[in-house]
Amino acid sequence: MSKRTSKFWILSTVVVVGLALGAACQNVTQTAQGGADLGNLASRTYVPVGEWDKYYAFLSGGQSGSVFVYGLPSGRYIRSIPVYEPRAGYGYANVPGTESYEMLAASGPMWGDTHHPILSETGGDYDGKSLWINDKANSRIARIDLRTFETKAISKIPNLQATHGIAVISPDTSYVVANGEFRAEVPQGSVDEASYGAIMAFLDPTTLEPQFEVLMPGNCDINDSSKDGRWAFTTIYNLEGAVTVEGMIQREEDAIGAVDIHAAEAAIERGEFEVINGVKVIDPDATSEKVVYVIPVPKNPHGCDVTPDGKYVMGTGKLSPTVTVIDISQIDQVENPRDAIAGQPDVGLGPLHTTFDGRGNAYTSLFVDSQIVKWDIEKAIAGDPTYVIDRVDVHYNVGHTQATLAETMHPTGEYLLALNKLSKDQFLPVGPTMPESQELIDISGEKMTMLSTFPSEPEPHDAVFMLAKDLIPHVIQTEELTPDAVPEGGSRVERVGPNEVHVYMTAIRSKYGLNDFTVKQGDKVTITLTNVETIRDMSHGFAVEDYGINLALDPGQTREVTFVADKPGTHWYYCTWFCSALHLEMRGRMLVEAGG
Repeated sequence: MSKRTSKFWILSTVVVVGLALGAACQNVTQTAQGGADLGNLASRTYVPVGEWDKYYAFLSGGQSGSVFVYGLPSGRYIRSIPVYEPRAGYGYANVPGTESYEMLAASGPMWGDTHHPILSETGGDYDGKSLWINDKANSRIARIDLRTFETKAISKIPNLQATHGIAVISPDTSYVVANGEFRAEVPQGSVDEASYGAIMAFLDPTTLEPQFEVLMPGNCDINDSSKDGRWAFTTIYNLEGAVTVEGMIQREEDAIGAVDIHAAEAAIERGEFEVINGVKVIDPDATSEKVVYVIPVPKNPHGCDVTPDGKYVMGTGKLSPTVTVIDISQIDQVENPRDAIAGQPDVGLGPLHTTFDGRGNAYTSLFVDSQIVKWDIEKAIAGDPTYVIDRVDVHYNVGHTQATLAETMHPTGEYLLALNKLSKDQFLPVGPTMPESQELIDISGEKMTMLSTFPSEPEPHDAVFMLAKDLIPHVIQTEELTPDAVPEGGSRVERVGPNEVHVYMTAIRSKYGLNDFTVKQGDKVTITLTNVETIRDMSHGFAVEDYGINLALDPGQTREVTFVADKPGTHWYYCTWFCSALHLEMRGRMLVEAGG
């Protein structure tokens, strides 16, 4: 063999082997995704460095008591919003004496169980003003200001137990409605099961004060509302009125409950209510006009979802393989409530929640089958056997599912998030408690495409999305100085009583307004601190050694903490948020003189 021939043979061999390896790799790539090209899938979720995601995703934080914020389609974790947790530093200072800590403490325990985030609406679309989140464990609801992503109000709702489903009343957020899922005595104070009842509360969206409540049959589960402001819906299980799981699944049917809000308001005007614990409570059996309608659906329904066009409300089966589709326009027009049912398609095993793309299609999560099923609503109602369009497997046991902007009148129909209950082998093992699995699915075409998965701390129950372009204009990154702000040059110490001192101080790169201040042992000390920075992303912190104080202040923000200086000696305070090259030198001394 000549040298030239030998080189050609070697080159040919390399090319053939390379092509074979390439084909094998391509085959592995396709096999890994059931024929999908991994590179193509990755490009559809990739957000380049320096660019922003198209959507904000707000996920409930479950037992963490917080709300998780992600970007979609990247799946990048952005931050947590502390709500029912005394998180140190930001939002809630983990020490009594701060405004946010006292707001939380005044409403109940220092933890919560968040399930269902909802967004404020104007004209049936998200307006970027507020987000609400429930606390099932302690019958509370909270409002988060989306200008600052901080909790601004927490309220304990009287007369109910287990605030579970919540919803805004479309189209203009006239109320926030909250269910008390557990049947309990109304008013509280008795252990007599005959006094048990469920409550649906209608709250002022800003103050969270109950405007009125309605007694409901059974256990109220998930909420939604009609698009015209008239109806509040809930799935109802346990019409048996039982107190054990065996008793709660005896009947073959439970219900969708529909509260006629206009009729309830008229009943309040006529005085047809009883004041219980300071709240006007309507007993629907004692009103001159009908307030509550009960439509039978198969046993123990879970999801309650209204279509974007406002035509239908759907009760998703849980213990039945069906979704019950109810014609909203017929609810108060038929004698037999069953006649309001437009259809009841079989979708698979363990249906829990249904969401929409705005193109006439519904997407239902199947807990037992571990699938998302896509189906045509009108075909299902008409009895067309081809109503199921597609199915995609998820990993595993999907609970909630939510499509982009599906709860508004104008869904984008671009992505769907499957919030799976079990992640099994999706992520690196981190002990017995595994992270939760969120899977992003492209629903923009006829067939669904699984794009990616990302983990979250246990346990997101639900999610809601907002277009970044619609929310960003509302988000502020520097705050306006409030009347209680300490101005530059205004740092000072004032003794306001024999055993009480008020310290006023500023923070700016890389210095506090006071290098030190002196108090006496036993003094009640209030520190008012203002971050006088005027440019974004210049947060400062304030921690006091051995006193458990940790504040975080955004540019322009003022925070306050009150405590007793019971430990004599020198206690350094320093900035906990890296702010400049001289960050480590940003400190001062609290001098506590012994003896008082």
